[in-house]
Amino acid sequence: MNATGDMGEAESREPAALTTPARILAVGALFLGPLFWCVGLLLRTQAVSSAAFTDDEVARYAAEPFAVREQLAAYAANPALATAGYATFLIGAILLVPATWALARLAVRRSPWLATSGGVLMVFGLVARVYFAGVDQVAFQLVDSQGLDAAAAWVLNTYVDTSYGPWHIPVTAAFGQYLGMPLLAAGLYRARVFGGVRTLVLLWWATMWVGVLKTAGWWDFIAGATFFIVLAALAIRVSRHGEPQLRRGRSFLSW
Repeated sequence: MNATGDMGEAESREPAALTTPARILAVGALFLGPLFWCVGLLLRTQAVSSAAFTDDEVARYAAEPFAVREQLAAYAANPALATAGYATFLIGAILLVPATWALARLAVRRSPWLATSGGVLMVFGLVARVYFAGVDQVAFQLVDSQGLDAAAAWVLNTYVDTSYGPWHIPVTAAFGQYLGMPLLAAGLYRARVFGGVRTLVLLWWATMWVGVLKTAGWWDFIAGATFFIVLAALAIRVSRHGEPQLRRGRSFLSW
């Protein structure tokens, strides 16, 4: 009787199966979110490479504490490519909001606290990126209207107030990425949705920079591409099975 009661109670805690619209949303977000994110990083990296900076310019930019001048110079040299990179990256960040919901939905079966708190903090971090994108766009418009040097001077002189936002709300929310993903990844591991390797990929992805006019490099692109592979594979599993079955007998080094 107790065993039956316990089983019934455990089953009552299981979330209801995904409906067809919810499954479509989950699959689309898990696939497209990291894809746009990854493509955006690639385009942003290419924007800097295509600017063909001289050795003196590269050394000058590297010596500065922020990548503001480098990013604005890359925009001035190729505005269409830089804009495409920043816009695509923003689309990816927005689509990762429902993707985060999908991940939390899969983890909540075994770790409701980890899934909920990690998912909420992750959404805070992703929302903060929308604010940063707005500041990036203002800086690009200043390059068009006032020139590179004037735009760079304004951004650097007001960097803390502008990039941190009113009452430092955006920059505080941005740390949700660093706090939320470890919690969510732990929940996914406990729910046996991911093995140790894919859990580590999520943690690696979560170390990526946040803020205004940040430079994107090949290492960032590789992290984004690996993240895309992990979530795309999960999207395929969700599309086939609704919700992946629990993986049994896995070790920490399992995929």
